[in-house]
Amino acid sequence: MDIERKVNGRKIPAKKTYGERVEIGDLIETILRDLHFYQESGGGVTFSGGEPLMQPDALAGLLALSKRHGIHTAVDTSGFARKELFERILPVTDLFLYDLKNMDPGLHERYTGVGNSLILSNADFLLKRGATVIFRVPVIPGINTSREEFDRLTGFLEERKSYLNEVHLLPYHRIAENKYFRLKMKNNLPETWEPGRKMMNDLKERLESTGLEILIGDKEMKLYQIKHFNI
Repeated sequence: MDIERKVNGRKIPAKKTYGERVEIGDLIETILRDLHFYQESGGGVTFSGGEPLMQPDALAGLLALSKRHGIHTAVDTSGFARKELFERILPVTDLFLYDLKNMDPGLHERYTGVGNSLILSNADFLLKRGATVIFRVPVIPGINTSREEFDRLTGFLEERKSYLNEVHLLPYHRIAENKYFRLKMKNNLPETWEPGRKMMNDLKERLESTGLEILIGDKEMKLYQIKHFNI
């Protein structure tokens, strides 16, 4: 973010940096401070981002240390990473929270900049290796809510329901609008609206035809984690 700083009474352009660099050892100490909460609640730690697999060494190290201390681990991922990275963290990850944004490859590339073949391939890799995976679908009106898109999603889940227990529908929100403004970034979805309760319930009912448990947003979701880290 562009800002101005004063040096010797003069204003000079500068950059404001958000976040901080933290060593793995320091971060695991922070995690362990709440160990008794994890033990009492059955919760644990979620690593997200951005995309946590963009820092694979740090992620793998933190997951391994967390497991060494008996902490339940979850990774919140877009699925867009090399399969070898998923293979690396699989033994120390108890739960994958896995995004499914668009099922149509062309729509996925249009709205995210990349296709979805790698994402779907990695999802199948994890499922077939016995990983616990919860697919999370951000419900974005006009982007992935068409009948065709949800028919594709229903078919995808139907074929894999023997590996799954539940799916989460996450209603799109406009909270980031102010962030785009402050960072002077272009908002590519300025006209997109938040889905109403009826839309969410209708989509939930459609997916329930798979026999899976479908949960809407934070209100219906089970509490898996207590502490959440962006890395």
